[in-house]
Amino acid sequence: MEPSKEQWVRESAAESTSWKDFAARLGYSYQTARIWARRLNLKIPDGRYGNETGTPRKAERNYDIWERRFIKNHTLQSIAQDYNISRQRVLAIFKKEAKRLATKK
Repeated sequence: MEPSKEQWVRESAAESTSWKDFAARLGYSYQTARIWARRLNLKIPDGRYGNETGTPRKAERNYDIWERRFIKNHTLQSIAQDYNISRQRVLAIFKKEAKRLATKK
């Protein structure tokens, strides 16, 4: 008996190591693979350092950057050196996190 389309997609997701791999296994574009994953509530690894979704560490980093800049008054340069990113990237993360926190309250 042949597996259903949904079961096949779920099995492909379980075997995938990244979004790119998942899309290749399905034979679909990246966007179509994302739609399937969203529809079936699948968690696909993002392919970065074995992190399942990339979100927990990223969220912690973003909040830390906001806290160090807004509360502790650290310079963009000192934060950038600690995270090995550019000052512009620190500023962009800070602004995005500030906006997220403002809408959260």
